[in-house]
Amino acid sequence: MSMNTTVSDGWFKRRMMRLTRGEKRFVNTPANAERIARVAASLLERVTLPPEPRCLEIGCGQGAVTRLLVERYGARVVASDYDPAQVALARERLADLDQVEVRSVDARAMPFDDAQFDGVFSFQVMHHIPGGWRQVVAETARVLKPGGWFVLTDLVVSPRAGRLVRRLLPLLDQLEETALHACLTEHGLRLTHYERGRGMLMGHCAAVARLNR
Repeated sequence: MSMNTTVSDGWFKRRMMRLTRGEKRFVNTPANAERIARVAASLLERVTLPPEPRCLEIGCGQGAVTRLLVERYGARVVASDYDPAQVALARERLADLDQVEVRSVDARAMPFDDAQFDGVFSFQVMHHIPGGWRQVVAETARVLKPGGWFVLTDLVVSPRAGRLVRRLLPLLDQLEETALHACLTEHGLRLTHYERGRGMLMGHCAAVARLNR
């Protein structure tokens, strides 16, 4: 069954879940689209998708990953974003692709029935949802078909820094590396690939996980 499609938030969380003007200037450039597509293509080499897969992109931005999925894999894709401005941009930039539906979606409470997608893709999204990223993982597992894939990159807090953050700000629940691994396992998502860049406090990670049920 689908879950509620709205989550009640204060101003701080709503602000965190939308990009600043400066972030949008960077994220929406052609150069960034090419970079994200390269990263996605590399991770997709570790995934086996069926013919004409049904896929979901969380936080689609300008739609670089969605375009890759359609043009290389013949996918039917729901491209979603929380920010209305990014939804409008994605509609404009993906207008030539008939296999794409662009929607405004809160990834913590997705408006989709269970087991709808062969793959869910999330690139640099969950660290924007402090206190809510666990819901994103749970919802991803819910909407994936058995054996479906979760492909993600993100900015994670190191375990050492995570312990410090928990002491100082126990209610924040930032995206911490050990907690992410545990949450994936809790929801039946088995890591088949994981890597994290250097950084004592934070680092960029890339992961591929498969739903075991």
